[in-house]
Amino acid sequence: MFKKNPDWLGLVEMKVEGEELETFINRCVKNNVSLTEIRRTSNGKKLQATIRIADVKRLRNVATMMNVSVRFGKRRGLYLLTRQGRRRFGFIIGMLAFCALLVLLSQMVWRVDIEGASPGIEHEIETWAADIGLQPGKPQWELPPEAEIQQRVSEEVSGATWIGVEREGTIYQFHVVEQHLAEEEGEVAPRNLVATKNGVIRDIYVEHGQAEVDPNTYVEEGDVLISGLIGREESEEEDMEEIAAIGEVRAETWYHGTIELPLEIRAEVFTGERTRSLDLQLFGNEWTFWGRDADHLFERHHETTDQLRIPLYFTDIPLPVGRTSYEEKTTVTRTYEEADLTEIARQLGERQLLRNLDSDAKILSENILQEQRDSGTVKLSILYEVEEGIAREAPIKQGD
Repeated sequence: MFKKNPDWLGLVEMKVEGEELETFINRCVKNNVSLTEIRRTSNGKKLQATIRIADVKRLRNVATMMNVSVRFGKRRGLYLLTRQGRRRFGFIIGMLAFCALLVLLSQMVWRVDIEGASPGIEHEIETWAADIGLQPGKPQWELPPEAEIQQRVSEEVSGATWIGVEREGTIYQFHVVEQHLAEEEGEVAPRNLVATKNGVIRDIYVEHGQAEVDPNTYVEEGDVLISGLIGREESEEEDMEEIAAIGEVRAETWYHGTIELPLEIRAEVFTGERTRSLDLQLFGNEWTFWGRDADHLFERHHETTDQLRIPLYFTDIPLPVGRTSYEEKTTVTRTYEEADLTEIARQLGERQLLRNLDSDAKILSENILQEQRDSGTVKLSILYEVEEGIAREAPIKQGD
């Protein structure tokens, strides 16, 4: 009767005051009221004890029959948890619903990625995946295992040597290795290498053929640089062997450019004002449930959208919620000094020229031939010296 009860039963502390405490305890025992942790004061008129919450009603009946005062104190155990649970029932249901929704979303397909495939093979795999239901919004438990998907796509999609299928969280990834058939090397026809433009030779490298020019030699467009005719110099043309000339020739060439810029330049810049919105994206539809319409806030704006994701230890779970950021833009007019505008025009001309040259070409120097300022504009005439390759293939003609 006086053994310690487990906490999970639900216990409550109490204080009892009165003259007949011994009788009170005996009455409790007779009425099956379990008292534990009994502590009495020195004067014998007060005691502290712990009872099960289930015995509180019987204890009240005993107390009403005797001249004692009972006050209840701290509660502990399962009873307290269940009571708090009833008070916060809505919150607990909401948390359980959120966890259930999170688990459900983590078992959906939210993206299908295809890596290493050409556009044709990628389209074929996308069509095949859609036919078997492998597309965003599809529950993963309705899809075959990855091994079966890999076997089927390898058998049914032609043009690929190997297709691997991997699932990472809510993302299915197709890794494609395409077939690349080696082209048979045909016999190369005899040819010369000739100049594509006028220039001064800087370097010449001959792998096959015979050099027809030397460094620091001026050549014009169409001149033979490396000949495909080889043999003794004193031999007749019909006695010389025709081969495919191979080599590289770099020369100094020249370009003339004209750049014109106004002293006042209008440009779009960000004002620093921004807003955001959250959009629910399901089954190809989109609903904005938070945020303001940027079209009413800003006259012009730039927008970027990304997908919200829940980071977990092993993967990231994408949510069907898009977050869009809107940044306001405005047009400003900037006035330049003439000296600054000359430098800007020079840099602009250099960038435009490099975009039209091969990647291995480089600008050696630039000379401003003429500079004009008129009606709020600066106009530059610039001569560029460039080093680049000037050789191209050309068939061997009689008389070369």
